[in-house]
Amino acid sequence: MFQSCSILSRRPRLSLFFGLLLVTCNLTSGCSLGSMITGVETDYALHGVGQDQETADYLKRILDERLKEKTKALADADKDPALRKRQEDYIEQTVRADLLKALQARGYYAAGIDFTKGADPLSGQYAITYGPQYKISYLNVIPDIYTSDLPPDTPASGDILDAEKILAAQTILRGNIGRDHCYFDLSVDNRVRLDHEARSGGVELVTEAEREGYFGPVAFTGDGGVRESYLRRLVPWKEGECFRREKLESYKTALLQSGLFAQVETVLPEDGPAEDGSVPVTLRLKERAQRTIGAGLTYYSDEGAGGLLSWEHRNFFGAAEKLKAELNLSMIKQSLSADFSKPYFLRNDQTLSLGTELRRQDTDAFEEFAFDTEGGVSRKFTKSLSASTGLKASLLRIKDNTLGTTQTYGLLSAPNSVSYDTRDDSLDPREGINLSLAGAPFFDFLGEADPFFKLQFTSSGYLSFGASRSVTLAAKASLGSIQGANIESVPATERFYAGGGGSVRGYGYQEVGPQENGDPSGGLSLATLSLELRTKVTEKFGAVAFVDTGSVGEESTPDFNNMAVGAGVGVRYYTSFGPIRFDIATPLTQKEDLEQNYQFYISIGQAF
Repeated sequence: MFQSCSILSRRPRLSLFFGLLLVTCNLTSGCSLGSMITGVETDYALHGVGQDQETADYLKRILDERLKEKTKALADADKDPALRKRQEDYIEQTVRADLLKALQARGYYAAGIDFTKGADPLSGQYAITYGPQYKISYLNVIPDIYTSDLPPDTPASGDILDAEKILAAQTILRGNIGRDHCYFDLSVDNRVRLDHEARSGGVELVTEAEREGYFGPVAFTGDGGVRESYLRRLVPWKEGECFRREKLESYKTALLQSGLFAQVETVLPEDGPAEDGSVPVTLRLKERAQRTIGAGLTYYSDEGAGGLLSWEHRNFFGAAEKLKAELNLSMIKQSLSADFSKPYFLRNDQTLSLGTELRRQDTDAFEEFAFDTEGGVSRKFTKSLSASTGLKASLLRIKDNTLGTTQTYGLLSAPNSVSYDTRDDSLDPREGINLSLAGAPFFDFLGEADPFFKLQFTSSGYLSFGASRSVTLAAKASLGSIQGANIESVPATERFYAGGGGSVRGYGYQEVGPQENGDPSGGLSLATLSLELRTKVTEKFGAVAFVDTGSVGEESTPDFNNMAVGAGVGVRYYTSFGPIRFDIATPLTQKEDLEQNYQFYISIGQAF
């Protein structure tokens, strides 16, 4: 008996279970899954899966993910028992169909699944019968001229008929063919012919390719206020180059990531390349609003309430230049700043930045009134690696509360930095690392401070696990040092401080480190470490437990012998623009001279 079918696509990316899911397994009988998924309690079991542990793990993940996806709709059916019953039946049968597809993807084309409904709603047992695991009888490429483009590890006759491995070979085959040719359109599909009597399947990878083409002229419609010269500068190909759809997609992505366009559509000739092989490309563009007004509020128990108001223009001169003005008001700091950035400055991977700020600060350590102006250039070497260099001039009048002096400084500095960032999200990272090294020499042209060099290394890392990456372990460490001057010769605003919502939670703002007469004096070195365990309980709410530790030293070498430790818990409310956090923390050490034994913090975004 023969049957023709196709392996349409890869199985979806699967996540590991996490601690809130209760999973128990018996390798000889089966596995059970009881959990609270999207607020709906379920209790299902897989029986008879012990024959193939790898496939059993796969089926458990499929069951978990499908239940999570499909039970979301039940929340609206609570008031209608009949509707809820129909939806439950639909969920259970579609999950059964998905499990059967998963078995077939692993080569079990004669598998069976019997479902027995449980006594409680959304409960039951899926009894798995594997049957024989089908093998590949042959694997051919049509036409056979492309057989040499198959990867070396392509499944062969006698191997298990595994959909994932066949699809991987199919993807590599298409890439190899496209690499050596300029086809206007290229597709590679699969056909599988099953022989149930022989418990095998023949595989054909069918290639269809239109004639070769080359990039022709590029035209734009709907670009409006964006300069065409800017759009052409981003084009990643030259006219006459080999036609590659991948380059078209890369260009569309670059235009969307510029923040200037809400929609980018590629228009190609319906009849394919012209007689000379050229392929003209038209980009239909729909602009986004180029101006944005933003506002934000924070409240830290040690710093008080804070507010932010900003205005941004993302296309100031018609080539994605950004101009942003920001007013920041809090109990301890008030500032007005303006920043301008120009991408593609002299090079496609380089950005020019200019900025100025007028600010006032009043903390327990110092009072400051300052004006800054700076300029710099940043370059992106790879998707993750970037660096910057620049010059900064600051005029500051500082009252040092610990020294009892008021001085005016004219600081010139040359800030430099390098960073490596693989985070998946800057406001709510769940995977990746972020490493940065910043250093700057300082010179006071008014002669009040000695020259010094300030260096700081910061690293953070994120690891997610569990169903749909619902649990994240986050860590952050920072080391800082000031060289070349004693602590009295360094302006109070440039010394290191710790304590508060941005460093060691549980302690008040700047409370960690040396003090004089009860006021923070700052230090020449810094060491901090933070650990957080973040759990997303529902789509909208999450919980956090954390420990922060840090020290500030009067010497240039960081001091690890006198660390302040704080710990706490928090709640996260997830919005479309990022999480809103509420943290409450208490100090565990060095509590004798603190004004209060707890602090709480409300702001947008994760703590780090």
